[in-house]
Amino acid sequence: MTDKFPDLIDPLLFAERRSALSGALPIAVFERLSDSVIDPDGNVDVEIEFGKQGKRIVISGHIKGTLQLECQSCLQAMAWPLDSDFKLAVVSSLQEDKQFEDYEPLLMDGETISLNALIEDEILLALPDYPRHQYDCIERNRSEDSAYNATDSQIKAENPFSVLAKLKKTGD
Repeated sequence: MTDKFPDLIDPLLFAERRSALSGALPIAVFERLSDSVIDPDGNVDVEIEFGKQGKRIVISGHIKGTLQLECQSCLQAMAWPLDSDFKLAVVSSLQEDKQFEDYEPLLMDGETISLNALIEDEILLALPDYPRHQYDCIERNRSEDSAYNATDSQIKAENPFSVLAKLKKTGD
């Protein structure tokens, strides 16, 4: 086990040696993830093992950490726990991916792969489509907002159709 993560690796060499990598990676190194997180500070803990199943190269791993995402309901920051396992089988064509049902295919078009890109892909796949708080955050924010003191009569007075209602009553 090593605490250093090389960017480009040869998965065949790592699989033949049955290498394992573990350590913490800063969230800031993932460029595509920066669009999804509010705060790029912090780390994710990563464990990756390389091996072979028959002649096939397999990569399995675990990613754990906490990401600061933007709630899509209230647009406030929310801590989202990341705890994801992955199992990949390296393939050279998409026709080969049907052989391993327990593994996702990892299409390799050269001799090396980017380890950071692989980890970032797995993090992006684990993110929710629409991150939201577990509770009703809009109601909670309204009740906590001291400037929000509108009464029912004020809300009704701001109705743009209230003028039409008055015209209808005078026309009768």
